[in-house]
Amino acid sequence: MPLPPPAARRHVHTRRVQVEGFLRDDGLWDVEASLIDDKPYAYDDFERGRRQPGEPVHKMSIRLTVDDDLVVRDAAAAMDDVPYPTCHDVPPRIEALIGMKLGGGWRNAVRERIAKRQACTHLLELIGPAITTLFQSMSAKSFEDASGSRKAPTQKPYFIDGCWSWRSDGPALKKFFPQFVEKAEG
Repeated sequence: MPLPPPAARRHVHTRRVQVEGFLRDDGLWDVEASLIDDKPYAYDDFERGRRQPGEPVHKMSIRLTVDDDLVVRDAAAAMDDVPYPTCHDVPPRIEALIGMKLGGGWRNAVRERIAKRQACTHLLELIGPAITTLFQSMSAKSFEDASGSRKAPTQKPYFIDGCWSWRSDGPALKKFFPQFVEKAEG
């Protein structure tokens, strides 16, 4: 279903986020996320002067390397185009994520290790879609046997009760993972 028709408006900003997940040859997982902001018109930037349509306001990326136990083994960031020279101070700080375990409370734990005043909002915003993409990437391996054929999981998949379609009493679960359907009490 497409969105309903919009009201009259003028395009003033575009943000593109791309995230990709990889299974490395050494068995670790890489997830790379990039963000590009631009304007469809020329404007005067505080620091960089006149910017032309399509020139990046921001162009940055992050890579997290994670093991099967969801522990961050490496973290790197790059800022190729930023509005202020001081923005380039931030990428090395992303290494503070090394050793953290993904799971409940992850976002708060990131904020404890990298305070807002020490970080870049846009770079840290990439972590959310990166982690979601990482889980999507890792799920492919968890439902395949050695030959690459689909296998039935023996442990309850992490995504159950994570959304409406995968609720524990819903039709998708009944169809694809009936062994994990919650039985009605009574």
